[in-house]
Amino acid sequence: MLAITADLLHGTIRAGSPDDTVMAGGAAGEWPPSPARLFSALVAGDGTRSRCSMTEGTELLWLESLAPPIIHASPSHHVLVSPLRARYAVVDGTAEGAVHDYPGRTSREVRPGVRQAPKCRTVIYVWPDAVAPGGTLAALRARAARVGYLGCADSPVRLSVRESVADGLSEPWRPDPGAQFTLPVPYRGFLAALDDAYDTWSSGNAMRRAWIRTERAGYQAPGCRAVDDGPAPTVIWLRLGRAVAGHKLVALTETLRDAVLDHVQRLLPPGADMPSLLHGHRQPGEVGPQARFLALPDVGYERSDGRLLGAAIWLPPATEPEVVQVVRSALARLAGERLVKPRWFDIAVAVHTGEPRPWAANPDRWTGPAASWTSATPVVHERWTKGLPTVVEVARWCAHADLPAPASVSFRRHPALLGAPDLRPDQVFRPGRDRRPYSHMRIDFSDRVAGPVVIGGGRQLGLGLMAPVHEGGGEHRA
Repeated sequence: MLAITADLLHGTIRAGSPDDTVMAGGAAGEWPPSPARLFSALVAGDGTRSRCSMTEGTELLWLESLAPPIIHASPSHHVLVSPLRARYAVVDGTAEGAVHDYPGRTSREVRPGVRQAPKCRTVIYVWPDAVAPGGTLAALRARAARVGYLGCADSPVRLSVRESVADGLSEPWRPDPGAQFTLPVPYRGFLAALDDAYDTWSSGNAMRRAWIRTERAGYQAPGCRAVDDGPAPTVIWLRLGRAVAGHKLVALTETLRDAVLDHVQRLLPPGADMPSLLHGHRQPGEVGPQARFLALPDVGYERSDGRLLGAAIWLPPATEPEVVQVVRSALARLAGERLVKPRWFDIAVAVHTGEPRPWAANPDRWTGPAASWTSATPVVHERWTKGLPTVVEVARWCAHADLPAPASVSFRRHPALLGAPDLRPDQVFRPGRDRRPYSHMRIDFSDRVAGPVVIGGGRQLGLGLMAPVHEGGGEHRA
């Protein structure tokens, strides 16, 4: 076993995204501190190649080859985050006027990034199966002793290297390839990439952290359920910085889709094609499910008002790991920016990391499993029918949505869930599109079904989202 403990000496940390989003105005800080950040700190502790003074550097090659570690750290909802407030520093150069009582000077904006204060100031990285070669632990201890900060220079830290951890530690962040939350991790070749970046900077050329290849690993937040084995869709859950009116549902999901596609395109190699499951434009003869961009409304409670508090991106089970990874990387970049539709909304977006509230943005609200489901957003009928659709017709919709055939269905014109948005046709359909019938409905299956359940013709943009009806008849869980 290898365990590296990081004690935050001030009880706080200031650490931004490796995508440099803070420089562009992003307010997202990194928590927990990523394994890649810890590795970079150890690299700086004693340098590499000829710059090593106390070690040989081979211990870093061994460390970068290990699997992602377990991380014992406070859950995200136990971390206080300061707001991002820009400040202005005096520029060292002559200029007209005065600033901050300095004559003949001007100023420029400085974005220091957010400061985070976890409930527990200790972070422990654990590799349970690591067996260090001779001399490796001593070399890592020498490097750890020379590390003064983690993140920015005003976040002092004390590192220690051990071969065991104390009993009774809190539930950790566990590596999970199916988790929606990801952290940058070392990889084979990471040390060489850092050396190349240092050489570029030393020669006088521009270099930024965002230009170094970043690999991410999924992490299951403390208190979250592990992903079941077997083929399953990948769902990435998001929280909105503030509520959005329910009638803007389609506008929100369209804007989210466009923002994700924009970031994915930037991350793809030059000349690479955008995965068709994301944009939905299929080649002749190409079939298969598409990604779904969902908005999560506050519904089912006595005081629910239908406002949108979260979002999610659903990727089909057959999605290639490379596509899942690039979508997650795109969302990591988006989390440092804002989701904007002029005159409609301007909101921050963050990846869900286990926060229990708001309940509408909690995955447990929408995943069930349950045998009965009730629509939280209108269900668009997939084709015109004479009268209400039959069970056979709805079975077609369910098959298209990767769901079993229903045992029974019932329709109603207006929502059954308290607070569910009752949308007008111009709020459901985009201009110039065919306006098919839409309604609210309840579906009963023979066995329990895991969500999120989304059916109907508008499921790619969040229409037809269903909420589980739990045993006892309630549409929500306290």
